[in-house]
Amino acid sequence: MGYVRKHNQDRYFVKELPETIILAVADGIAGCPGGELAAQIVIDETQKYRFSKKRIKNDLSMILVKAEERIHHTVNKNPDLEGMGTTAIIVVLYKNKVFWINVGDSRLYLLHNTKIQQISTDHTFIQDLIDDGSITPDQAKTHPLRNMLDQCVGMGDSQPDCGVFNMQFNDQLLLCSDGLTKHLSDLQIESILNTNPAQAAVQQLIQTALKMGGTDNVTVIVKEGN
Repeated sequence: MGYVRKHNQDRYFVKELPETIILAVADGIAGCPGGELAAQIVIDETQKYRFSKKRIKNDLSMILVKAEERIHHTVNKNPDLEGMGTTAIIVVLYKNKVFWINVGDSRLYLLHNTKIQQISTDHTFIQDLIDDGSITPDQAKTHPLRNMLDQCVGMGDSQPDCGVFNMQFNDQLLLCSDGLTKHLSDLQIESILNTNPAQAAVQQLIQTALKMGGTDNVTVIVKEGN
């Protein structure tokens, strides 16, 4: 959902199984052909994958490997789609453990004891500049390259970040595309999560982002700990 983009290149997936919940957000690269198709490929691969409870971390990596292969195959069949790519944040919640993998700038947050923490790291040129001290986070907000990715699914040599952590009772997970974080700060997101149940928080986050400009499509998933 967004006011400016003609095509919604965001895709998401939520599936609840016994003891296991699978969540995913993918955001096709804007300005490149086939962004929405690349995002859908990630979601399709996530949806059809059969996770083993003994090797979830490896399974997450394999989803992105298979998605990458399908994107390259698609481009080989249709060269007009050269350059297609997508972000991906995929989470498997097994019992109280959260397994995650990320490429690009769609994000995973954890709300714990009312405080928000960004778990994933943006794969952007701006994040590299912040990390090496070339610019400050405040300067990054208006930098002309702030939306430029240096990694995506489809790039061919991406290096996903991944991890695992415990989720406690009353914690909340938030997955989102950058249509949310372009307009809302972490503190604004934190405030909305703390003052609304999950479903209402999703709607308020989306509506607030749209009211503040809605320059990109906005996708949000919120999962509360049990």
